[in-house]
Amino acid sequence: MSQHPHNNRPSNTCRGLLRMLYCLLRVLCIYMILFGCKPVDKELNIKIDTYSYENLEYPATEIHLPDSLRIRFVENFLIPWNTPFEELLANLDSFPGKNLSYLQKYLADDEWYGENKKPHAIWQRKEVVNNIDTESFPNFLQKGIVIAHTNLRRVPTNKPGFDRYSKAGEGYPFDYFQETGLWANTPILIVHVANDKQWCYVISPVYKGWIAMHDVAIVDEAFISQWSTGTYCLPLSDKVSLQNSVSNYAINAKMGMVLPYEDMDGHLDKVLVYYATADENQNGHLLKAEVDRNTVALNSFKFNEEHLKQLVFNLSGRPYGWGGNLENRDCSSMIRDLMGTYKIWLPRDSKDQINAGAKYDLPEVADEKIKFIKEKGIPFLTILRKKGHNMLYVGNAPNGEPLILHAIWGLKTSYSNEQLADFLAIYPIEGIHKDKDGTLKGRHIIGEAVITSVMAGAGNGNITTPLIDEIYAMTTILDN
Repeated sequence: MSQHPHNNRPSNTCRGLLRMLYCLLRVLCIYMILFGCKPVDKELNIKIDTYSYENLEYPATEIHLPDSLRIRFVENFLIPWNTPFEELLANLDSFPGKNLSYLQKYLADDEWYGENKKPHAIWQRKEVVNNIDTESFPNFLQKGIVIAHTNLRRVPTNKPGFDRYSKAGEGYPFDYFQETGLWANTPILIVHVANDKQWCYVISPVYKGWIAMHDVAIVDEAFISQWSTGTYCLPLSDKVSLQNSVSNYAINAKMGMVLPYEDMDGHLDKVLVYYATADENQNGHLLKAEVDRNTVALNSFKFNEEHLKQLVFNLSGRPYGWGGNLENRDCSSMIRDLMGTYKIWLPRDSKDQINAGAKYDLPEVADEKIKFIKEKGIPFLTILRKKGHNMLYVGNAPNGEPLILHAIWGLKTSYSNEQLADFLAIYPIEGIHKDKDGTLKGRHIIGEAVITSVMAGAGNGNITTPLIDEIYAMTTILDN
């Protein structure tokens, strides 16, 4: 029998082995360019010291928080419900987030990259933009509530918008279409609905943007009156389960999620908290769940060592989530949710948080910065700022270095190797690029909420940039 001509081609297994061999050769080439035949220099083993929540400088006595903070917190939270439509629309530009006009900018921009690491094609961009009738804006104007932890997006799509993957610090998780996560129970004004009725443009207490319609419910004044108990608590962890015996809908409450509640007669150890679901017409329906009183922060929750330890423990080690994606927290949302537990209102954006109290510009020299932070900073009530990143000052290490609690993706890295730079120009590797000064920029990934010194990044052979070198301002929250 004659042999089929295709049988002379390499098998799928052989082709797979050849591809694997090619990848291994590329890695070997990079290794040889960097290190030659010598063993790896120990300085490349980047070390970042972290600290336990138990060893922080907690308040020796309770810090009294004025009632005015709680009043302002509730007022800000209920803005979408308690402010006339006309006033909200007139002040739309004052809310963080993009207006509908941004859709045309997106349509003309071919530099957004998707989950396949390729630029968004023009047909993809048209598909998103053509789903929105901007001429009829606003076409809805009804009050609503978020019924599931959701993402508020810059454009009405769940597809990501990344910058070029080869840039240091770009690609996952930095989806720039992700404006913020919104916890369930967040009041909103639904302003505009997409043609396919699957997306709605909303004003929330902290941001404006697009939310998936299936994550919201429409509410009327009767619902709002019932929901607005005047007493509100916040979960002490992300594991407070809300269940109702007559409904199959349940949800885990999150730190920072506002829960109206009422006391339960005969059950001093429990409270009855409110959450919401939607019927087939997306109309809101109120649900109530029993939870243990010691799992939520009531007005009596003290700003003291015992309670702060509990909060820091529950936040530490949580994965980093840019813009609250995947129900995780970035730097500003972690600080916001921690402070929110005490009904201290902070803006959502890190650049706005630094202006939410008494702001100080820090000296240029690292030693002088450290001295200033220790003299003026109030542990757990002071935010430190570097470009694009906020940190909560939590006291000092035994060696005198200020400690910070922060949700961080990574530290900047810098390598100098012209040969490797030339190689990477031809064969890009995700997350490394050649900078203007000839050095190779990247990131040392941490990717979670940690407690470090402000000196984190020092002592790694100048590969990582110490945080203190980039910290330029701080804010004491209560001095506002």
